[in-house]
Amino acid sequence: MELTDVHTRHMAVCVYMLFHLSQTTAREHVHNIGFLSGEDDVKVNLMELIARTHHATTNALFLHDLPQDEFNAYAQVYDDLKTKNLSAVIGPYNKVFAAVTDTLKILYCVTSISPANRKSARGLFEVFPEAKVFARAVSDLTEYYAYTKIAVISDSLPGSVVFEKLAQKVTVQVTGFKIDSNNISESTLRLELKSMRDNFYQAFVIVCNPENTDKVLRQGVSLSMFANPNKWLLVNTGLVKYDLDEYVDSRANLTVLRLMMDSDSDNCDLDPANVTLQSSVLHDAITLSLSLSREMQDKKNRNRDVRKRVNKLKIHGCTGLLEFSGQGKRKKKYLQLMTLQAYRTGLTTSDSRVLPYQHQQSNGVVSPESGCSTGTWSSNESGLYKRVDPSKTYSSVTRALGDVFGHTPLRVTTKIEPPFVQLKKDHETRVGNDRFEGHLVDVLMEIANILKFQYNITQVPDGKFGSLKSYGWTGMIRELVDNKADIALAPFQMSPIRSTVVDFTKPFMTKGTTVVIKKPEKRLWIFQFLSPLSKMVWSAIFVSFVVVSLALFGVSRVNRDRSRSYSGNLIESLWYIWGTLLRGSLTGAPVAISSRVVSSAWWFFTLIIISLYTANLAAFLTITISNVGIHSAADLAYQDYYDYGTVDDSQIEYFFNYTKMTHYAKMWAHMSTLRPQSMVRRVENGFERVRLGKYAFIWDSPTIRHEISADCDLMEIGHPFDLKGYGIATRKNAPFGEKISLAILKLNDNGIIYRLEGKWWRRQNCPDQRSSADTKSLDFQNVAGMFLVLLAGIILSSVVCLFQYCLRKSRTKKKGTEENDVIDEGTDVRQTRAIYDNANDFHYYGNVAPKLKVNDDDDLY
Repeated sequence: MELTDVHTRHMAVCVYMLFHLSQTTAREHVHNIGFLSGEDDVKVNLMELIARTHHATTNALFLHDLPQDEFNAYAQVYDDLKTKNLSAVIGPYNKVFAAVTDTLKILYCVTSISPANRKSARGLFEVFPEAKVFARAVSDLTEYYAYTKIAVISDSLPGSVVFEKLAQKVTVQVTGFKIDSNNISESTLRLELKSMRDNFYQAFVIVCNPENTDKVLRQGVSLSMFANPNKWLLVNTGLVKYDLDEYVDSRANLTVLRLMMDSDSDNCDLDPANVTLQSSVLHDAITLSLSLSREMQDKKNRNRDVRKRVNKLKIHGCTGLLEFSGQGKRKKKYLQLMTLQAYRTGLTTSDSRVLPYQHQQSNGVVSPESGCSTGTWSSNESGLYKRVDPSKTYSSVTRALGDVFGHTPLRVTTKIEPPFVQLKKDHETRVGNDRFEGHLVDVLMEIANILKFQYNITQVPDGKFGSLKSYGWTGMIRELVDNKADIALAPFQMSPIRSTVVDFTKPFMTKGTTVVIKKPEKRLWIFQFLSPLSKMVWSAIFVSFVVVSLALFGVSRVNRDRSRSYSGNLIESLWYIWGTLLRGSLTGAPVAISSRVVSSAWWFFTLIIISLYTANLAAFLTITISNVGIHSAADLAYQDYYDYGTVDDSQIEYFFNYTKMTHYAKMWAHMSTLRPQSMVRRVENGFERVRLGKYAFIWDSPTIRHEISADCDLMEIGHPFDLKGYGIATRKNAPFGEKISLAILKLNDNGIIYRLEGKWWRRQNCPDQRSSADTKSLDFQNVAGMFLVLLAGIILSSVVCLFQYCLRKSRTKKKGTEENDVIDEGTDVRQTRAIYDNANDFHYYGNVAPKLKVNDDDDLY
């Protein structure tokens, strides 16, 4: 054995492992695993893999190269494995190790293609599928895509197996070329490819090592064989990685077929950003060996057949389902289809992004490169179209155990969006999920209780939902696309462009778009007391006053109600009606029946009017809000008082940008061209501008309703429009997406989501100023108009009095001059004037009034 430190990085990982080993109690069993590969990069990857997966009780040992002599090889391997107390051996197939491990009852996890004629061993398990599995997959793919003329280029035994499998098909024409050594000349290879092209072979299957594969592809480029309708299928039958970067620009229709590498599997602990095929296979081999070695720690279990334990073992590893037959072969195999672009960028199965180049065959069958980066081929299926699925990943194709969540907590990314998700007031003193609260946090908790999974919530760095920019996706959508999160917990609008890269659950709430503004300030008017009645009512009252006055004057004149002054004087009739309207104390009631009917009707009318006026006067003297002038979002397009906008790069902006409605299109022109500064970057910025005044913020109605419930200075305008559903976003083709949707439907049926809405959306609890109007003291501004009316009455009375005084003075002086000329002798002028001025004060004696003769024209009674 040897433990050679090659790199400083390797040494740091070893120190990390020794630290964890020192913390292990004496009762814990240390698993010594021997690895056959002694390459430096493999050593480093293994040590990092063991350290990252927290196998603190696992010790990695690298085995010596075997001597050429077969007898010495058996002896050396037997001594090493027996003295070092190994629990398992992991590495490529070797008949020496297969025989010795079987003798010592040590697990042997094979990470390469095993010979078809290998001897059966109880402790040998093939993590890597055999050659005939790749041959069957290639045969299915050629049939699925209707390839009729196929050329197979190989340099190894698996390539010959693939050629033999295709040659058995009677519906296709197959040719082959075997590269015997690495020293093949470029000219020979070029001639063979040119001959295939001239014979109209359009499907090329390459089963070679990376060096020979590069030679074939270079000649294919020089011969212009990457253009349509030529198709290339590269079969990777090992753990090596092919360098295909320089062929991306050629737009070759090239698909890579390799062992499944799915970092989304439940028990795959690898970092999705650094996962490789080699690390995936080694991860599964270590996981398998640790699971089985525990059954063989004591002598009882060692004597038992380990296959009995294996038959019950089912693990979702990085390479698919680990389930083995009695011969140590994997029962169900999964291979991965990858486009050239996806293979070059290292996309895992969770990254189903639309590729820049899409190809389609002339017969209408879409190739794996069309619109999807990865696909899956699985064995043990009854039909061709069930085995080949070029548009779905392994995680979405099958889950044998039914537990789609596993033991690893789901990674949940979110953003602060009250009341859906918000931080607790004392969040600084809390850690983990306990820092968050809100409607969606409660919903996620209910879903986790139903489906029995755990989760960790973190905030998205840029605080955005996610939109597509020139440089890629942003926000939570980017976290899902980059496989940094499993669920995006936020009220997502399920738009078509987002659905191309992520999946959405069933809607948990229906939302609309509405407008929020700041409530207008109070408006005080000096004639506030006129507000209880409208202008039309005041005008009707005045007209009624005039009409009733004329009616009373007319009926009194006709029925000769001589006992009342208003019967012969229109002014007196007007004064009488006016006085009763204002509840004045007037003497004298109508005597005639017709006059009394008119007066009774008027009194009843004034009773109702005064009662209604008094009932509404208190409220209108207390508060009056000015009219905002808009009743819906569409009214914003036809006013210039309010500036308005929404969040930049949001789905609401998308709606305004692509709508065909006239008023919304006009609003979009205002927001995007006339006043681009009206747009805001975040939701909280929009509400801040609303509170400053003269700004209308257009956003989702649930968020607005929650905001105005806690702020009495805000008000919602109109009814919601553009009704859509809110959903939770998950990774594309995530296996748990459908289960979360079903859980949401169950919560809806049970009324739990409705109950949670009542918890987080409370009614606006603002004081009703009108209800307290009778107890609120009034300011002088509220009653100033009454004083103005009183002052105007005094001034008007003074002016009329002065006018009457001047008029009477003028008339008296004129009449006095005339009286001096006509008065009788012996009559004192002053006595005559006194008699004239007090004619109404004469006393009657009997039925005859004394007569004073002033002149021939006037008689005074």
